[in-house]
Amino acid sequence: MSIYALAPKRVIADNRSAAARPGNPPGVIGLPFRKKALYYALLLFLTLLALEGMARIAYYAAYGQGYDGGRPELPATAPLALPDRAAATAAPWRIRHPFYGYTPNLPRHDLNEMPPRPRREDMLLVGLVGGSVAAEVQPFLEQALRRYFAANNLPRQPAVLNLTFWTVRQPQPTLLTAHNLLLGGEVDLLVNLDGLNEISQIMHTAQEDRVFPFFPGRWHRRVRLTPAELLLAGRIAILRREQARRSAVQETSPLRRSAAFGLAIRWRQERTAAQIIRLNRELTAAQSAYSLEKFGPRSWLAAERQLRPAAARFWYRSSLMLSRLAAMAGADYYHFLQPNQYVPDAKPLSPAERESAYDPAGEWRSFVVQGYPLLRQFNRALPRAGVNYFDLTGIFADNRETLYRDDCCHLNDRGYALLAAEMVQRMAPALRRLGQDGPAAPLSALAAGHRPPPPDTLLVDGNFRVYLQGDGKYLRYARADCAAAAREARFFLHLTPQDAADLPPYRRQHGFDNLDFSFAEAGGRRWRGQCLAQIPLPPYPIAHLRTGQYAPDAGELWAG
Repeated sequence: MSIYALAPKRVIADNRSAAARPGNPPGVIGLPFRKKALYYALLLFLTLLALEGMARIAYYAAYGQGYDGGRPELPATAPLALPDRAAATAAPWRIRHPFYGYTPNLPRHDLNEMPPRPRREDMLLVGLVGGSVAAEVQPFLEQALRRYFAANNLPRQPAVLNLTFWTVRQPQPTLLTAHNLLLGGEVDLLVNLDGLNEISQIMHTAQEDRVFPFFPGRWHRRVRLTPAELLLAGRIAILRREQARRSAVQETSPLRRSAAFGLAIRWRQERTAAQIIRLNRELTAAQSAYSLEKFGPRSWLAAERQLRPAAARFWYRSSLMLSRLAAMAGADYYHFLQPNQYVPDAKPLSPAERESAYDPAGEWRSFVVQGYPLLRQFNRALPRAGVNYFDLTGIFADNRETLYRDDCCHLNDRGYALLAAEMVQRMAPALRRLGQDGPAAPLSALAAGHRPPPPDTLLVDGNFRVYLQGDGKYLRYARADCAAAAREARFFLHLTPQDAADLPPYRRQHGFDNLDFSFAEAGGRRWRGQCLAQIPLPPYPIAHLRTGQYAPDAGELWAG
């Protein structure tokens, strides 16, 4: 039965006359408004129902499962916002620094103290630089210094400034020392304990990371993103945020049960995921490409046999620079080569150490066995250059206790206590002098650098003229006629200290120190026809000095 049968004849006639009016579909002409609304609502409902049904069919065809309207998820093909390589950052306890490469993210660390501490009359400030072994020995060194000062009734109190940090290597300690001095910091004594990082991390940096070997460790990851890479990363972040916003809308929308709505959202999410994948590929390609900012000059990426000697020479020059910085600041400088269990004959390992602190096939053993001999070849050159340098690799040679706690280099409390005691013993002459009286006034590093050195003093006028250099740290030998015979005869140098306790134990029975040397060992050279040689003096006060030359078959040639 049609709707016309239910309508009065007059209405039907009116409707027929209105049928020609534009915009009136046949069948509903002349219906009351409510019935028209009902009619159109029914058509809309049937249309949406059909669309929903087709959307569910399409969803099943596309994804192999029915749409359940559950919690939305990002498409499985969407990658991480950044590739693993770019996302890898330094540990949260260290942050980048414009001069040191990175620094502790610890407000109370001495590197982060502003302004740096000045010297005081009643306190001996000891600046300690180095890597993780130096960082861990710091409290033990401070305890050993306090015991030494108390035992010797020294009036000043020692305080160790913690300028160390894990994994640092040269030139970072030199740079942070210079920066600290430029900012007004002062030290009475600068102590450097290093060695392992300088010959181990260079291989990681140059060979594995393909980074300039004297950049800070993992520099390419600390820089993370160049401007071009940062732009790509920003676009990825924006797309990620759009994905998250759509997921939130889908989760909270009243239409979340609609398959058509879910299909539209998922289509948009997958398009965004495809964009993220494409941008991530571009970002990965950009990170793999060479960047001077992240990788440094490539010409330095030499073969392994060239890198280790270069690292050793760099370590040697860094120590010379630290020594000169300390002298300019009016401070003494001591350099110690840290001990290590992989140095041949360095220590008889206990069963516990062999179990947990020694890996014969590990990379640490390779680093030490191949690198430490290159460092130790400077054992004579550093003292000849005036550096208070000591090789501590043999201090545990007769100790069978368990001292090492890991297969790298780190000690337990007992090991650090012994190491600190050995360092204090080697610094004893300077500690006795520095522990007596503080500086008359705080002496800034820059002001100290402008003080003219005292003149040299002629001590002996013999076959060689022997001068005491103005700073009292060297003897200089000079001869006008540089004949071969004058250079070949061996020199003797016998020193009697003011305090016999300053002598090495094996010399105390003789009452003097024997520092005999050859012309070559003293850095001898010919300059404008003259023979010149120079030898450093030990840091203790000297009461008497006797020097000259001798020959095995003729005895003393001259003395003074």
